[in-house]
Amino acid sequence: MGIDFGVCIQNMKKKLILNDQLYGFDKEQNELIQIIKKTTDFGESDSMIILGPRGCGKSMLLESVIKSLSPESHTLVLLNGLIHTDDNLALKSIIQQLQMENLDGTFAEGSYADNISFLLESFRAGNKTASKSIIMVLDKFDMFCSHTNQTLLYNLFDSVQSQQSPLCIIGLTSRIDVIELLEKRVKSRFSHNIMMLKPPSEISQLLERFKHSLIINKHCKVKADVLKNWNNNIELLISDVRIQNLMKDLLKSSNNSTKLNLLIFTALTNLSNDLILTVENLTNNYTTLFKKDMILVHLLGLSVLELCLMISICHHSEIYDQEPFNFEMIYDRYCKFALRNSTLLVTKRQVIIKAFERISVMQLILPVAVIENKNVLREYRLYKCSINLDKVKTASNLYFRLPPVILQWIDSNII
Repeated sequence: MGIDFGVCIQNMKKKLILNDQLYGFDKEQNELIQIIKKTTDFGESDSMIILGPRGCGKSMLLESVIKSLSPESHTLVLLNGLIHTDDNLALKSIIQQLQMENLDGTFAEGSYADNISFLLESFRAGNKTASKSIIMVLDKFDMFCSHTNQTLLYNLFDSVQSQQSPLCIIGLTSRIDVIELLEKRVKSRFSHNIMMLKPPSEISQLLERFKHSLIINKHCKVKADVLKNWNNNIELLISDVRIQNLMKDLLKSSNNSTKLNLLIFTALTNLSNDLILTVENLTNNYTTLFKKDMILVHLLGLSVLELCLMISICHHSEIYDQEPFNFEMIYDRYCKFALRNSTLLVTKRQVIIKAFERISVMQLILPVAVIENKNVLREYRLYKCSINLDKVKTASNLYFRLPPVILQWIDSNII
């Protein structure tokens, strides 16, 4: 029983990592299948754009539909705006993926005019009944709109409109104004099929997704009582007010499934000995993953030298009642400490300047002047400390192998 149940948990975690399980888009999936099957089954060309924020499931939706089709019914061409940065690269990739270079190897290496002529002639030579359907996916579709004169998009949409060969063009983008990016002549040839994918906007939808990810189905070889106990426990978790509040917080920070999947994966990894998912397990993992004190994280990421500079800065701010400071003041304070302690050697001035600048980049200290005055040397620019000494003390207690002399220095403002 233990081994089988362990396998079920591992399968759950595997699905969460792969993130290839489509949920909540049944209507959109059926609509997309109908459009693509018009091309594959009846030879009718069409075009479509799928809109939605990053991580909402656009690629997953398309992949699930293409997997449901027979491989012999179509040829798939994949283009990406990040890779195919101009029409020539995209056109060569289309010819290679369609294996048209087998006709004459020189075409894929020819000029853009030769390649586009060859591609269009190939489309014109086809017909609805004899030609194999082509499904062309343009990921990051908005980037193709920035290509010179949108020549490739114009010719592809023109081929769709003229119904020469069975061709289905599907664009994926997160830009809601993508239609406005199309030139007038391109827009007139686009079929204006637009599908909008909306991520979960209500807690009930997120809870349903949570349940869908954790419920064990009957196909898993687990004893009936174990299966029943696990699924009943998931139902109880969903009805728990603490979990509902947790999901509310999660929905505020992110409405895609990435954070939810990470939370579930971590909770499954840290299951208790009785192999039951508890509210405490989920809340503790949520706090660890998404409620971190980022200032503390930044302080723990500092080098010993940078932490010493932060101590100097906090001491200076406390002594002089949060008055602005510059590098020279902090450098002087640090050098007094370093010279009095043989365990720390005085570091080169340029190294300390770099450490001070890194602290500034991490916004642990903030410049007083909103607009930087180029006439003022960087050593004399004024800053204010954005954190207090107590936070630095907390970080120093958690810091791995921090020299004891530095810990003693933190508690003393008189140097």
